[in-house]
Formats: sequence, C-alpha cells, structure tokens
Amino acid sequence: MSSTATRKRMTGQDRREQILDVLLTIVDAEGFHAATPNRVAEEAGVTRPVLYQQFGDMAGLYVALVDREFARAGKQFAAGVAALDLSDPSTVFVGTFRVALDSIAESRATWRLFLFPPQGAPPALHARLEESEAVVRAFLRQGLESVFPSTPDPELVARLLHASGRELLRMRLEDPAEATEERLIALVEHQVGLRLAALD
Repeated sequence: MSSTATRKRMTGQDRREQILDVLLTIVDAEGFHAATPNRVAEEAGVTRPVLYQQFGDMAGLYVALVDREFARAGKQFAAGVAALDLSDPSTVFVGTFRVALDSIAESRATWRLFLFPPQGAPPALHARLEESEAVVRAFLRQGLESVFPSTPDPELVARLLHASGRELLRMRLEDPAEATEERLIALVEHQVGLRLAALD
C-alpha cells in the first residue's frame, strides 16, 4: 500500500501529533534553528501547505510543541506526586525527587527541552519555564514550612533547593553513567536525613 494512501487515513489530530513528534526529534538533536519548514515537512511526510494548515506558521508550530511537552511533563509529575504519601516528612523531598527522575526516564527529550532550552527556543518556552519553576518553588516552600517549620526564610531556601534539584536533574540527563539514579537519590536522602536528625 502506498504511503499516500496511508497518509490519507490519518486524522488531522494524528497528523498534528506526528508533525510535533518530528519537530521534537529535530529540536532535541540540533535545536530549533535546525527545524526549517522544508525539513519538518519532508521528515513528517507532508507538504508545506499542510504544515501551515495545521499550525499557521513556524512560530505556531514551535508554540504547539512547547505547550504539548509542557502539558506532558506536568501530567507526569503531578501523577507521580499525587501517589506519594506526603505525611512522611522524607517523602516530601526524596519522593518528589524520585518522581522527577522517573519522569525523565520516561520522556528524556521532553525534559531536555526544559532543562536544556535548545538554541533558538521561542519566548513561549521561557514563559512555560518560569511558570513551572514558580509552581515547583511554591511546592518546596510548602514542604519546608510543613516538615521544617523553623526554617529561616523558607522562600529563599526553596529557591536554593530548586536550583540544586534542577542541577542534579541536568546531570542525570547530561551524564547518566556518572549521575546514576542511585547516586543522586542517596545524596538527597542524606541531606534530608541531616535536616530531620537536627529536629530530634
């Protein structure tokens, strides 16, 4: 059966997802600057008019990718955190970090998009980054105020925890052989254990 016949059976939504998958692959490997209209259309097996019909223009395509991956990462993280027993003090931090590692393992390209913003990234990506980072910092601050109520200036400490956690996740993506999950989790468990011991 011809590829043309196969394309005709694809729904508009399926076609849209396929184009976004192709774009993510290109961006993950080479950055947004490499995702030209001709290249995306060719690798997705569509014409440029189809590309523009689905997304309006390249800016619309970029924003659609950012929004899809932001929603995907948020859904993964929220589902993982929802399954945690947050009544356990160590789970607030260690468990949440495990969730982030699991999410990265499931969708590495998605998380690279946000932890290592590619060259030529659209403003929408940076806006989503600011939005997600604010949510995570608020979560960490609430955890600090619940588990370590005597923490001085929990807002600043939450920012430090967020920056440290982000760097550990970047290490996991950049050098997984060196930054193993076991090694990173052991470090987080140790740091949380020290704080908990100080409360005794």
